[in-house]
Amino acid sequence: MDCVFFSETGRKVITGYPFCYDFHGIFIQNSGQAKISIDNESLSLDRGCFIFLRANQVREWVALTPDFSGYLLIFENEFTETFFNDDLFVHRFQFFQVSQPAVLRCSEGFLSEHVESCRRIGRELDNLQDDSHHYLRSLLYNMLISINRKYIKSYNLSSELYQDNISLRFRKSLEENIRNTQRVEDYSNLLKVSRSQLNKAINKTSGKSTSVIIRERLLTEIKRDLLYSDKNISEIAYELGFSDNSNFVRFFKKQTGLTPNDFRSINAK
Repeated sequence: MDCVFFSETGRKVITGYPFCYDFHGIFIQNSGQAKISIDNESLSLDRGCFIFLRANQVREWVALTPDFSGYLLIFENEFTETFFNDDLFVHRFQFFQVSQPAVLRCSEGFLSEHVESCRRIGRELDNLQDDSHHYLRSLLYNMLISINRKYIKSYNLSSELYQDNISLRFRKSLEENIRNTQRVEDYSNLLKVSRSQLNKAINKTSGKSTSVIIRERLLTEIKRDLLYSDKNISEIAYELGFSDNSNFVRFFKKQTGLTPNDFRSINAK
């Protein structure tokens, strides 16, 4: 776990090229303006924006004003699983779902409250004591719950996800296995629940079917490979389990309206 103050003046922000990390993070923008690309989605940001950085997403800071600053709160899965004794912890929050919006725009009061929490976390990390883990756990947990409530209200989402273990286990399994399998039956077998139980749980927490969630997540994986790797179409299709190139192209065009090659060409830098 870490909480770092970033600023353009201090040259602590990485710009100019895409990067990817295996930890989760929340960036709280305190001043200035910026543009960031997350999995090729361009987002314009200003003071009061909370940016949710999910593990393994490809992001790039594109432009920053001189007065840009904010706090980056980061934590790895291993940390949260140990710290909170919960291997589903990060999956309980709607803002860490890949299919959900990556930005939350907040009021001055909400921003000030969480900037102060970041400062408290930073001070505690700089001066660790025997009971610091209790204090940090409380601060982090309260922050995440508060932000999740705001996020759910802002985007009119279901709060059921937090407690629904079938949905949570599915989300975790999907992140771990999307490159190997995309069949609903395989996930229901992995979770040891019936297909009907899985569909009911997913629909209750997302309003979508399990197959739609899988297709959306698969599409994200394909786009990452097209944009941020040198793999050709045949390699991507093979690695993601498509029987042949034509099925791969058909799937991608149905979801995006473009062929994989057209998508890669349009978005090439």
